[in-house]
Amino acid sequence: MNEQHIPNQAGREVAIVTPEHVQLRFQTAGLGSRAAAHLIDTGLLLLVNITVFILFGIVVFGNGEDIFLESESYAIAIIMIALFLFNFGYFFVWEYFRAGQTPGKKWMKIRVIQENGQSLTFLSAVIRNLFRIIDSLPTGYLLGSIVSFFHPRDKRIGDLVAGTIVVVEEGAARTRFRGRWGRQVERWKAEAPPVLLDERQKRAITREDWNLLATFVDRLPSLSEGKRIELAMQIVRRICTRIDWPDGQAAEAHPVGFVLRLHEQLKHEWMIGR
Repeated sequence: MNEQHIPNQAGREVAIVTPEHVQLRFQTAGLGSRAAAHLIDTGLLLLVNITVFILFGIVVFGNGEDIFLESESYAIAIIMIALFLFNFGYFFVWEYFRAGQTPGKKWMKIRVIQENGQSLTFLSAVIRNLFRIIDSLPTGYLLGSIVSFFHPRDKRIGDLVAGTIVVVEEGAARTRFRGRWGRQVERWKAEAPPVLLDERQKRAITREDWNLLATFVDRLPSLSEGKRIELAMQIVRRICTRIDWPDGQAAEAHPVGFVLRLHEQLKHEWMIGR
């Protein structure tokens, strides 16, 4: 994929052109939103750790037994290992299995993706979070914050090594569908043919296909009419070929509405982290 960097006073944007010549634009998440997301996640981790220690203390010290007995020592060791794995794996598990979002990132409406616009792979999620240790040096993520502040795409060291980028989810764009936009969206959908995918067709949809659909819908209010139709037509042709859609001409006659109907059909399955 090719990348272009687009200056924007409201934030930094990166444009990614896929091999199918579909351009995706993302606004990178700045240091402030990333720090806020990290504080939320750290607070959740702290809450879980404190709760576990309190419950463990009640169980161990409440029974009046010697904590240095062999059985008690094993229990302490198991809990310490479990807490280590929980704290170390928290970010990896959430980011990989929940489409690039921890609870903190979800709250701040930001997401980790790969530089090519696709969802995180297992390897990129592992590498990114292994380098979290280096980013946190010497304390308080100082090194990672400095690198992110000066990097043109707001990347910390872990992002550089893993080939990932943190972007704004554009949740605010969805709110623009209310009012005038909401009525326009409903008109587009009404003009398009009905879309009812079977399980085979749903399984044929890839992560990149979903990213194209979701990004198009998010960016719809900011697209010019010409660009809107051009991008929708490219997505329609791609998806119709992928799922062997029986009436491609009807879909191409109303490309924007057809894409919106596709998105509506698939959003539940993909938003729960397929």
